[in-house]
Amino acid sequence: MSRKSEKALKDAQAFLAANNKEGKSEDEINEMLQNFINDHDQDMEDPLTEETAKTADDFLELAEDTTSKSKAEKYIKKALELEPDNIDAISAAVDLEDEPMEYFRKLKEALERSDKIMEQQGFMGEDYIGNFWGVLETRPYMRLRMKYVDFLIDAGMYGAAAAEGEEMLRLSENDNLGVRYRLMHIYALLEQEEKALELHKKYDSNEETQMLLPLSMLYFMKMDIEKAKEYLDRLSAANKDTKKFFAAVKKDKMDQYLDEFSPYGYQPFTIQELITEMMENAYLFTAAPLYTAWAYEQTRTSKKKKEE
Repeated sequence: MSRKSEKALKDAQAFLAANNKEGKSEDEINEMLQNFINDHDQDMEDPLTEETAKTADDFLELAEDTTSKSKAEKYIKKALELEPDNIDAISAAVDLEDEPMEYFRKLKEALERSDKIMEQQGFMGEDYIGNFWGVLETRPYMRLRMKYVDFLIDAGMYGAAAAEGEEMLRLSENDNLGVRYRLMHIYALLEQEEKALELHKKYDSNEETQMLLPLSMLYFMKMDIEKAKEYLDRLSAANKDTKKFFAAVKKDKMDQYLDEFSPYGYQPFTIQELITEMMENAYLFTAAPLYTAWAYEQTRTSKKKKEE
């Protein structure tokens, strides 16, 4: 669900809370909701401007769409005036900071403040733990925590990033944000075999590029070449472009595939996914620079054996 869809659902919930009086039949409620949806769709067709913006989410949308930092700051400030506890707005305010250490400080403060908001709103109880992404009101909090995980990874604070990622999986077991993939790469980097295997098993040992490649790298770094080859073979079976990818890395020809990318993301189980995998987790590939040369030789040799 997109942020705009979340906003529409949030508006619908607020409308029902304000208008769903006792004594209304189910048909009356449905008619009332349909009228709201029709009016809302009409409003969506009109361009959102500073003059037509009414809610905190409206001003956040304006902040996202503008290229002016001063305007973004103005809109985020207005959003926080309307909803001081709006975590998306709290998070957006952090992004206005350019200086890395100050950004880090503000990000930690935003998390601490958001922790308190979640506590005060009653979302840290047993009824919600494990299903945070299934609750509309907790999604901004999970997005903020993901931002923190990514910052810690970029800062080289891998142990702290792993602890944060593990907490995110405790809060949202379905892992709609894909934090498990961040964790798998950190486990590989830190050579934490037991945690990596447990994580893979937790998500049904799926044959996914983002799981199999870091597992192969983990065993390569541990000098368990047999297992490294086992997971590389599984990757080759799951992603048909594995051999092509390692050949492109070896021959420095990855650029020729970048033009094939869609603006909406990569195509799964293709070289696009492998290139994205490498770019998003460069720290792991940097830690094991010999791996891609080894994988190239292995995939090339496997191809020759099949032909023979």
